[in-house]
Amino acid sequence: MIKKVLFRIIMKSTAGKNMLSTPKVSQLEAMKFIGYKITTTLKNNQQKEDIPPFYHKIYDNSKLDILKSGGEFKMYCIFDLHENQEDLDYYVAVENKTTINDKTFAQIQLPAGKYIQVELLKKNNKTVSMIMMYIKNMWMKTNGYKERNAPAFILYDERFHTNYQKFGCKGNDYLGNPLAVLYLPIDD
Repeated sequence: MIKKVLFRIIMKSTAGKNMLSTPKVSQLEAMKFIGYKITTTLKNNQQKEDIPPFYHKIYDNSKLDILKSGGEFKMYCIFDLHENQEDLDYYVAVENKTTINDKTFAQIQLPAGKYIQVELLKKNNKTVSMIMMYIKNMWMKTNGYKERNAPAFILYDERFHTNYQKFGCKGNDYLGNPLAVLYLPIDD
């Protein structure tokens, strides 16, 4: 019991320091994405080993540039949890506004629906995990929301890109003020 209470305090503290906005409910239209995908698992925290190098391989090598529409700055990291609640497909993608139909790239469509939206400082993957756990296990329950079976995602816009270009990262930590927006699906 004490461990659970301490964990909640730590989770709320970490989330609170890195959440830049109060969570709010947003209605989003269906969106189509195209990019790159890996499949990983939450077992033994394997995703912590797999996702960061995959993300940086795509991001640092500008692999999404050929898929962007014009001067688009928005990039999305999408978490599509499998039915077993352990494995997931992780996408680094852009919106498929020009309807590219190239089987070389991974494609995913997110359904229309309601999402909890919160701006955050994406200092590292642990920060995002703590914010996700706080919203799912505390904020949503306190505010009467239930999670919907749909992918969650993080939006990286020009604020994140400008910061990353200026400050970069050291190890697993992003430097400066790496702003991003987290979206978690909820029932209508």
